Amino acid sequence: MNETSNGNKQVNCIIVDDEAAAADMLESLLSAFSRLKIVAKISEPQKAITAILQTKPDLVFMDIQMPGMTGFEVLEALNHTAVRPFVIFITAFDRFAIQAIRASAFDFLVKPVDAGELILAIERFMMHFDRKELEVTYTALLEHTGKRKIRFNTTGGFTLVNPEDIVYIQADWNYSEIHLGKDKPEVVTMNLGSLEEILPRNSFARINRSVIINLAYLVKVLRGKRLCILKKDEVSYEFKIPVLRIRYLERLV
Repeated sequence: MNETSNGNKQVNCIIVDDEAAAADMLESLLSAFSRLKIVAKISEPQKAITAILQTKPDLVFMDIQMPGMTGFEVLEALNHTAVRPFVIFITAFDRFAIQAIRASAFDFLVKPVDAGELILAIERFMMHFDRKELEVTYTALLEHTGKRKIRFNTTGGFTLVNPEDIVYIQADWNYSEIHLGKDKPEVVTMNLGSLEEILPRNSFARINRSVIINLAYLVKVLRGKRLCILKKDEVSYEFKIPVLRIRYLERLV
């Protein structure tokens, strides 16, 4: 990897990612950039806020989907402070879903991080950093990401769905049905494992081998009958749930 910037100032960086392997891999890739110094690797977003306020890094590499708090929520917390590091998000979201956000002063890397894309992101950052043109506008970014739709591939193209509207998703062989309520479900060419990667981790849970539910519509779990009950617009939905999954839900809600 080559650094194209002519500046000499050291860039202090923090990596925020709850996946240790992903954080280690990113740290290894960043070691090729002599001007970048990793001052901290943090797995918990709440602790990341404190570390950022204390160390005042120039650049933060941050996962979006993390337990307890998303990367956007970390930014929202920083938005009320005087500390505004440049942020490059690390995300499993489809590129189309984040295209609207790329117009801001931020950048994104899609997991697994590609070395070539990382070089471009670092070069883009260095260009602004060395020219002292870096202006971090968290408010603008948060406005773009407040109601973000996700792209799901279909046999004929793709469909855009607000995750808040999804009640549950059910596997159908190599396809999946996205149920938004009373209407006919959207059939997408993605299995549940792939869908788990792009859905907001704190809002959805897989309750058995073939069903993912939106926790916002969960109203009751019956341990004896091993039933999970959702409700939206006065319509109830019941699903079988194993005992281990019941315990999993208890930890989430």
